[in-house]
Amino acid sequence: MTNRRKQRKKRIYFELGLLAIVLLFVVGFSFRSSDDDPMAAVKKEGPPIKVPTLDFAPEPKPILKGTILADSMKKKEQELKKQNEKQKIVYLTFDDGPSAEASKLLDILDTYGASATFFMLAPHIKEHKDVVKRMVNEGYAVGLHGVTHDASQFYRTKKSPLHEMLEDQAVLQEVTGVKTTLIRTPYGSIPYMLDSYRKETEAYGFQLWDWHIDSEDWKSNGSSFVSQVINGIQRVEGYGEHPVILMHDRGPTIQYLPKLLKWLKDNHYVMKKLDESMDAYHFKCENRCRPYGH
Repeated sequence: MTNRRKQRKKRIYFELGLLAIVLLFVVGFSFRSSDDDPMAAVKKEGPPIKVPTLDFAPEPKPILKGTILADSMKKKEQELKKQNEKQKIVYLTFDDGPSAEASKLLDILDTYGASATFFMLAPHIKEHKDVVKRMVNEGYAVGLHGVTHDASQFYRTKKSPLHEMLEDQAVLQEVTGVKTTLIRTPYGSIPYMLDSYRKETEAYGFQLWDWHIDSEDWKSNGSSFVSQVINGIQRVEGYGEHPVILMHDRGPTIQYLPKLLKWLKDNHYVMKKLDESMDAYHFKCENRCRPYGH
């Protein structure tokens, strides 16, 4: 009986020891897995500082591809894209500024909930620094229009457009801290902005913008440009485009601008600004370009 009791005690000790080893393994695994538990991480470190929005959400990881979650994310992206396509969008752009009345122009745009893009000249930026800072602070897009606005100077050589845009870019950055690549050449890129000139600006990352609709607001001091723009919008929409509209930062345009903005708002247009993520619209040479003076 004594031997049996000894054997039974040995077996009990062995089983208890084995059970202790198993428990230690389970506890250790649970502590290790808690480090990979998202909820445990949140409790330990708090929520993330910034959650990515859908517009900037990372591409689904390979492990998610083909899953319900990945399909749902893709569907939402497609829905947003279709929604944007269905919107009646126009892009208002103003050249040659900032003028002495640019602040009034911003007030009018703000009244109608309109955004816009300003292609500005370096000397005018220096002269009206406060309004340029206001443009940036209030979320308008700022672009470059050169320095001289003199065709004989601007298009003198294949590098002269680049040099003017670089100088304009430096002035704008000094005043606002913003470095933009949006450019519009004086009088538009046709006919003097030769392909060789374009390559020079493209090499520095500049994005050349022209327009779909020329308001011709410079031709008179009246409101005739308003009907010119409205007719142009209706024409361009027939081609399935969101029109880019050329206007100028000048007194008469500013005076009659509310008439155009009211029509746009009453007809449910969204007035947006250009940005560097868009494909820049510009005229193609297609044998229509020639050196200045020829």
